[in-house]
Amino acid sequence: MKSSWRYLTPFVITGMVAASVYGAYLFAPKGFEECCEYLGLLAPEGVSEVPGVEHAAIEQARDDGGLPDSVPGLRIGDKPEPITLPDLHGVPVTIDFGKPTAVVWVSSYCPTSKIYEERLNKLAADFPGVQWFAINSSAMEGVPELIRHFEDGDANRLKIRVLKDEGNAIADRFGARVTTETYIFTGGELRYRGAIDDARNPQSVEVEYLRKVLSSVLAGRNPPWRYQPPKGCCPIDKLKPAKQ
Repeated sequence: MKSSWRYLTPFVITGMVAASVYGAYLFAPKGFEECCEYLGLLAPEGVSEVPGVEHAAIEQARDDGGLPDSVPGLRIGDKPEPITLPDLHGVPVTIDFGKPTAVVWVSSYCPTSKIYEERLNKLAADFPGVQWFAINSSAMEGVPELIRHFEDGDANRLKIRVLKDEGNAIADRFGARVTTETYIFTGGELRYRGAIDDARNPQSVEVEYLRKVLSSVLAGRNPPWRYQPPKGCCPIDKLKPAKQ
């Protein structure tokens, strides 16, 4: 009997830890993210999960909800030309920003990106008049790895079409630095960029930035924010441009 318990002990301990984490998720959502950070399941905001890559210095929004001057890439009101990227099976896909468009940077590796997949699916379903695209620009994530994650058959997996930005050319042009940084366009121009909402833990969300922005711009109103600092524990692992 003692011998049997010796072999069962690791499974019992694992079960107790899992139950504790799930209980924290259900009954103490405010502490869930801190719990996951303590256990090493999720890096704190501003700490990189990518080996050898420092986290980006993410700026806070201006007091008026505007985009700080130090944020790189597209500015509010910019009108980018259409871009063409391959999907995970090599089929070219053109993004025409003349239509209402949402572009989100994603990862098969980043825990934050994975946490947001269900929320992004719900947003895409609730705003069918918006064309949704997900882009992966990370040098450390190849197409086979992306296919294994995004096409693994999980019912809750991201349903938005994923495109591959080899060499991170589009990420650099747009100024995308972390997954899940998101960009909203209407009438061909950038209206908002940054966070999807205000908490990685879905049970702790108090402000759904993207939902409110989309509701506003699709109704012809100015969005309540033009920028909010994007959530993400994984900075995009970028290739540096070759020196001339």
